Amino acid sequence: MRKNISKLLFFIGIGVFIISYLLPVDIFENFTNLRPTGLTSLFICRIIGLIGLIFAIKEKSVLFGILNFLLIIIFPLAMLINSFI
Repeated sequence: MRKNISKLLFFIGIGVFIISYLLPVDIFENFTNLRPTGLTSLFICRIIGLIGLIFAIKEKSVLFGILNFLLIIIFPLAMLINSFI
């Protein structure tokens, strides 16, 4: 089995979040009222973070376990940072 899957999944999740931040705001306007950043932080990053957290526990990697947990709660973190700005 391949090692460091949790590391790979964390970087994929962060990459997806950054790409969604760079997309135009009205790209999904015909389908949903969510912006791309909200869509990825609510659904995609949580799924990737949860799978990465499971692999981090399996690999006994504390650092990437914490980072994948932060990927799971990225939506409340983004809302908190937005309220401070």
